[in-house]
Amino acid sequence: MLELLTDTRIDLAHSGARHGVGLFETIRVFAGLPLRLGAHLERLAAGARFLGLDAPPDPAAVLTFLAARTPCAALASGALRLVALDGNLHVTVSPWEPDRPAWIEAGLSLETRRFSGSPLNRFKTLSYLENRLMAQEAGRRGLYEVIAANEQGRLTDGSRTSLFLVLGGCLLTPPVADGALPGVARRTLLEAGLATEARLGPEDLARAEAALLTNALRGAVPVHGFNGQERGPLDAGHALVLRAVDLLKPS
Repeated sequence: MLELLTDTRIDLAHSGARHGVGLFETIRVFAGLPLRLGAHLERLAAGARFLGLDAPPDPAAVLTFLAARTPCAALASGALRLVALDGNLHVTVSPWEPDRPAWIEAGLSLETRRFSGSPLNRFKTLSYLENRLMAQEAGRRGLYEVIAANEQGRLTDGSRTSLFLVLGGCLLTPPVADGALPGVARRTLLEAGLATEARLGPEDLARAEAALLTNALRGAVPVHGFNGQERGPLDAGHALVLRAVDLLKPS
């Protein structure tokens, strides 16, 4: 089993980090508790099996460790980061508050294509360069996020978010089979029956009634517009968007 540590130092000369052989999870802390910890550890365990790493501890053991060794319980709002590497599960906890611009605009990535068959799409591995490049592209273009298409031109997800579009009165998200990461916030909306998977293309960005982006730290983020689409603002107050925001709101 991975050993829980607050020491984040590694021996880079001998570490699997040199080749991206590791995993990470970023978890919202609210009122002293890590939200959806079980779901994050499930994904981490699946990634560990894929990479041949030891399994992570169960949620109860992680909570006991957090209470004894970190300031997690004292945080009104924070972020818990877990990094599985070299037989250890490195733990850091820090204060964090959501901060987002008043206008959220996303766009289709012009530089990155995801390969739907890559197993790395299914886990949050340390081989994260593709996502970092997408985040840099979004920054250069003045966008909150860019969405990657796959090799067949179908939409996947963003550099740090899952994509949801309202089409025909339904909340839809690209399937994992097309290259989308199985995000924890995404899983919450799917398991609640609020959203379903559907294959989506760039043309759906132009005809969507509303849209939102999700991730574990920021919850549900309504999108106001898509770069390059000649249309009015998206309906950020759509009933399905508001239900998703409420469902992912810390409580």
